[in-house]
Amino acid sequence: MKRFYLSLICLTISLLASTQIFSQGIIFRQDDWQNVLMQAKAQKKLIFVDIYTAWCGPCKEMDKKTFTEVSVGDKFNASFINYKIDAEKGFGVTLAKRYNVTSYPTCLFVDPSENLIYKQEGLLRALDLLKEADMVINNQATAKPLYALDKVYEGGGRDTEFLNEYLAVRSLYDRIDNRDLVEEYVKSLTTIQYSADKTLRIIVNNGFKIDGKAFDLLLKFREKAESLFEGGVEKVNRAFSQSINEVFDVALKTKDQALFDKALAANLKTLPNTADRVNDKNKLAFYLAMKDVNKFSDAAEQYLDQYVMFTQVESIRKQDLWEYEKIMQNYKLGIRDSVGTGAAMYQNLKLNAKNTMARLTSAELNEVVKAFNEQVEDKAKLNKATEWAKRSLELVETPDAYHSYAELMLKLGDKQMAMDIEQKAYDIAIREKIDTKKFIAALEKMK
Repeated sequence: MKRFYLSLICLTISLLASTQIFSQGIIFRQDDWQNVLMQAKAQKKLIFVDIYTAWCGPCKEMDKKTFTEVSVGDKFNASFINYKIDAEKGFGVTLAKRYNVTSYPTCLFVDPSENLIYKQEGLLRALDLLKEADMVINNQATAKPLYALDKVYEGGGRDTEFLNEYLAVRSLYDRIDNRDLVEEYVKSLTTIQYSADKTLRIIVNNGFKIDGKAFDLLLKFREKAESLFEGGVEKVNRAFSQSINEVFDVALKTKDQALFDKALAANLKTLPNTADRVNDKNKLAFYLAMKDVNKFSDAAEQYLDQYVMFTQVESIRKQDLWEYEKIMQNYKLGIRDSVGTGAAMYQNLKLNAKNTMARLTSAELNEVVKAFNEQVEDKAKLNKATEWAKRSLELVETPDAYHSYAELMLKLGDKQMAMDIEQKAYDIAIREKIDTKKFIAALEKMK
């Protein structure tokens, strides 16, 4: 009997230990690649590969916060053979070269025959990684393997029917850029196919280059494209906006004036109702990045006075109240959960959703004031920025906004007023239990 109880206790401990292991996140195989392939083939599973480097910060963050999540472990341990390898050591160098890995972290989904099913670069949080896994699993079951179509394309496949199928499968995967392929597709069409429903759907759903034929076709047949979708006007507008914003982003990163001007023009051509405001705001960021102080300060004055300062504080507060009551109505009607799993979100909304627009507008003004403190020396322009600093604080009083205002007054030569304002920044920080080091240092500097 004692032996029976001892066996039962050992079994219980073993099961608890096993449960604990599986609840700690993804279990990565510590094995050579060929054995991993054999295991994947035997179990009829895909291989999930985490390719990292020792110096990669985001890789370490995924190790610590993403791969350790219980939900991630449950999904990946059940669905994949999981493998981790350093791209700069041993076989990792070969594997990274084979799958053209150039940034880290990179996650691969590979089949037992070493065909690449899907590749994702960059940091992923737990929920995003789970979505990627579900997407790969679902698409494996319902679509022709992407790698097979990749091989046809790499082999020169460019006929219209193939490109249509290729785009359809690629569109099942998030984060794959199809703009070049869309351009190839529309160039393969006959003139009569330009306005076909299928053509317009492909362009809208996959994105396009703003200097290509697909862009011109969507602009030409815009009304028909809008009629093909529920909420078609918004969907087509969003397609134009996304493609143009991607160009704005590239122009900003590369500081390419010609590309930036191209995006400005495309915006005016396709979204005339919102283009002026969007363009003026983008000029702020672009000229700041270019360190063109005169153009930046002019753009700031144009954008803030025309669009931000023009809107009265009372109007912003009314808009916030209307949005807040609309959100809370869902809780009052029982559409959303306020006491169970949704309790935390409900409390957060009650605390923060009453002044969403006010906070965003205040922060936007404050960011420009900060940039003026760092870049602008012209006294008249700095005096103009004091109006934006005051409006920022009128909307929402934050330590950071008071600090920016104080720095501005110090730059204008009013040391006493600067100290008084900085003291308010410090007092609010104390009250809200925010780190006060920055404000203490500023006060010391002003003495």
